[in-house]
Amino acid sequence: MKTIAQWLPLAALLGLASCETTVDIPAPEHTPRLALSYVLSNQQPDSLYWQTYPHRLLTVSVSQSNFNTKPVRQPVNAVVELLDANGQVVEQFRGRYRYYNPTTQDSLDAYYVPRNGFAGQPGQRYTLRATLPGLETAESTMALPAPATISEASFVRRTTDQGEYAFAGRLTVNVPDNGATADYYLATARVLDANGRFWGPLGPDYRDEDENDSGVDVERFRLSASYNSRPEVYADLNVNGRTIVLGQNVQGYFTGGYNPTNPGIPAPAFVEVTISTITRETYNFYQSVQRYEESYGNPFAEPAPLASNVQKGYGLFGGATDVSYRIPIQ
Repeated sequence: MKTIAQWLPLAALLGLASCETTVDIPAPEHTPRLALSYVLSNQQPDSLYWQTYPHRLLTVSVSQSNFNTKPVRQPVNAVVELLDANGQVVEQFRGRYRYYNPTTQDSLDAYYVPRNGFAGQPGQRYTLRATLPGLETAESTMALPAPATISEASFVRRTTDQGEYAFAGRLTVNVPDNGATADYYLATARVLDANGRFWGPLGPDYRDEDENDSGVDVERFRLSASYNSRPEVYADLNVNGRTIVLGQNVQGYFTGGYNPTNPGIPAPAFVEVTISTITRETYNFYQSVQRYEESYGNPFAEPAPLASNVQKGYGLFGGATDVSYRIPIQ
């Protein structure tokens, strides 16, 4: 037979259960705003450009509450203009859907393409302005930074190749940094054939890390895969005024199109490395994207909000001044 002492814990639990109350907490108010992402550069945005820099395409969406689980709205009818320092419109954009089902009218992954193929000029200020009925006009202004200098670059092909569709090697690039300014960099590379056509992307090769790697994650200048939506950005905070060296194992894959006059796989002929000087806001945005993705799904992580430089909206209007160096593949 149970004693009184044995019944007391159960009685206490029953009492607590009877006192349980459900309280509805209203969701915080949210005002929908336009969210933009676009990186203007000094390169003319042709088809080869977008193959190398897909993450620079203009995207437009409408913000929503954290408690809203519906897919984010991505309209294609926003009016987006790029203006110069005199307020003149120098570029307009046309919205498109990558995936669209006319039966269900479902759409995914909207993006905008420039109509005029405008290329920015270093040192000049530009304003990106977007409007959509029912929402406030969102805009942002930035100036394209000064170009970097590539003093030397080399590519040494490795002896252990991977056939005609892929190859690997060691890329080394020297970039003298300007000690008078705070600079932010991004490095990308691509492979071209003998006719200058796109052969494929060139990205990091992590198969053979340095034997002396201590495992400590120290920020260093690294090549960013052009297909990565989260580019590897670098600040000259610890090397201001000195030569920055990028030295990394890399690998390239053939992704070029079919040529009916030459159905075979062309040989890779050039490695073209590009050093982009980016604005501080671009650097901050990509850093915040990295923190956000690393904390996603971690209940113990600190809040990781995305940086923004868009007034009356959210997102990034970034700038990148590109300098390229073409290296023959031996």
